[in-house]
Amino acid sequence: MDVVYGMCVRWLLRCVLFLVSLPFLRSKDVTMVIGEVGGAVTIPCASDPWENHLVFMYVQRPGSNGNNTPQFINGYHSNKPLDPKEYTNRTQVDHKQRTMKLWNILLSDEGLYECHILYQTKKKQENIQLNVTANYSIPIVTVACDNGCCLVTCSSDSGYPRRDIEWSLNPPLNQSHWREVNSSGGGRDPVSMLFSVVRSISVNCSSGLRLNLSCAVGGALSQEHTVCWPQTVFPDVYVTSAVVAGTIALLCFLLTGLFVFKERKARTARVDQDGEEAARPAERAQLTCRNPDS
Repeated sequence: MDVVYGMCVRWLLRCVLFLVSLPFLRSKDVTMVIGEVGGAVTIPCASDPWENHLVFMYVQRPGSNGNNTPQFINGYHSNKPLDPKEYTNRTQVDHKQRTMKLWNILLSDEGLYECHILYQTKKKQENIQLNVTANYSIPIVTVACDNGCCLVTCSSDSGYPRRDIEWSLNPPLNQSHWREVNSSGGGRDPVSMLFSVVRSISVNCSSGLRLNLSCAVGGALSQEHTVCWPQTVFPDVYVTSAVVAGTIALLCFLLTGLFVFKERKARTARVDQDGEEAARPAERAQLTCRNPDS
């Protein structure tokens, strides 16, 4: 029984290894090249460009979506010219190097290409898989805070293939202090077919630590933003407090000045009144002296 069990396990392991290695076995006959939207790429059609007596070479795309008719891209024939039609201004064939250059790459250019080459003595076919990429824009980060909780949004566009946003928190926060609140933002432009992505997270700043945050989409990295401050209240509260304190200080200064002004005015009035009262007896005495002899 143990022997049978062991044989079954070994057989299953061999099946798993075969299935895992199957994509790699298939990819041996396919050359992978990568091009960027709007850029250029060289498609190699042969690994032996030194082979002489080339009769023709041409590049085509196999039929897809129920259409089995291959699409001719461009090529070379030793006895006649070939018309690449819609690819005239975007492709150039170098029959000596057995390559085709494709520029102004579009997303629709992604896929499998077949190079058919005929020599005088043999014929061969090369398969090339073109994968197209587009760099995402530098992500834009917005921060809105209220009552110790901050909503952070990261957005980027014009990228391909679809990528997710990666957050970088410094220092790292426990998952209990932040969570993703929008995981489905963005979409695909119907004309360019490029992707945009928008994600938002909610950050709890109750830890009291200063938190710097950035986000990345593909190879595009945003600037670092300060989300939480070590104070128990946020900077706008301090600004408001400073304005209020300044206003109170100004009012105190004005009230003090007004009090001093009134006090000096009252003191001056008392001095004048005392002078008048002191002058009245003298006036009465003078009037008495001037009284006729009697």
